[in-house]
Amino acid sequence: MGRILKKLFGGLNITWPKLIIFAVLMGFYTALMAMLVPDGNSFHDIAVTPEWWVLPAVLIIVNSKKPLEAALKTFVFFLISQPLVYLFQVPFNSMGWGLFGYYRYWFMITLLTFPGGFIAWYIKKDKWYSALILSVATIYLVITGMSYVAEIAENFPNHLLTIIYCFGIIPIFIFAIFRDKIPRIISAALTTISLIIFIVIGNINKPFEAYNNTFVSENDIVFVGEPYISAFAGEIQSGVELINSDVGYTIKLIGHKGKRYAFGISDDANTYNFEYYYDDDTQSVVVVKK
Repeated sequence: MGRILKKLFGGLNITWPKLIIFAVLMGFYTALMAMLVPDGNSFHDIAVTPEWWVLPAVLIIVNSKKPLEAALKTFVFFLISQPLVYLFQVPFNSMGWGLFGYYRYWFMITLLTFPGGFIAWYIKKDKWYSALILSVATIYLVITGMSYVAEIAENFPNHLLTIIYCFGIIPIFIFAIFRDKIPRIISAALTTISLIIFIVIGNINKPFEAYNNTFVSENDIVFVGEPYISAFAGEIQSGVELINSDVGYTIKLIGHKGKRYAFGISDDANTYNFEYYYDDDTQSVVVVKK
């Protein structure tokens, strides 16, 4: 196992032709997962959120000889793979070319990969600052993994594989990339602290509970409890606030992709973020507190 990890994290010769082939294969695989696997499943997550893309990005970076090479290769990898995810789906999706409306989010991520890849290359230096750089990725994986943990309690085993991946890849990154004890200790400590903080904050900030509500219509979302909140998602435009005069809360759509919506509910003092999607299997709207 040690030899395999050493080969993967620093011993691969990722030439430009290999990088392009890798990007095309990743784009094709992700498109298949988007089309064939239902939303809310771990295999579908790669088409929705970036956590599964952290591993290929790190592999490209640690197998680059120079920071500029790491930046260019990471950028080109995302520049090729992400548009292909939508391009492969166009002939089979009712939205057609309209699917590329979702690419804006991934294009922003793609732009960030250039400076990100340049900076991230310095994790190869095996210094204390290398640990700080890697911790950006590991802390992101902690936050993502814990977010799915909160959701899996309501929808087991949805996202189970993604949770295992998020927490399983962290020690692999730390021990496969670093050889010196100091960066290993720093990175492990920062990641653990972020996990503890996330757990503590999550336990303190629980203004609402999550519910699996009886499905009324695909655009209806209903919170049952105190206070009672109802919003018709079809009337909410991104960035536009609606006031529910009955309870005095502001409802604001943050964004959506397919049947998955993220939105915020604000009172005079706080804003609470939620996500919901329609589960075809249970014929219900699944509401998840983030």
